[in-house]
Amino acid sequence: MRPSWLWFLLLDGGMVALTTLALNRSAHEKANEVAGDALPPREVLQVLLFAAVGVHAAEALAAGRMARRRGLRPWGWRLQTLIVGFPSLWALRRSASVG
Repeated sequence: MRPSWLWFLLLDGGMVALTTLALNRSAHEKANEVAGDALPPREVLQVLLFAAVGVHAAEALAAGRMARRRGLRPWGWRLQTLIVGFPSLWALRRSASVG
C-alpha cells in the first residue's frame, strides 16, 4: 500500500524547494526578491532542512521496525518513508489493519 501520489508531490516538492532555497544563495536571493524580502534567512532554512531530514530518517527507522513486526519488507517501507515521511507511516498502519 502506498500513500497517494499527491503526498509525494506536495511533500517532496516542498523538500526540493527548501533544499534549493537553503543551499543555493542565488535561488534564495531571487525568491526573496520576488517575495518582497519575506523569506527567512538561509541559515534558518538550513536548520529547517536539517531538522526535516532528521525527522524523515527517524520516521524511516520506525517504519522499518513496524514493517518487520508485521512481516513486511522493512527496506521498502524505510525507503518510501524516508522519501515521503508521515503519509507512508499512515499507509503502513492501514495496511497492517487491513491484512
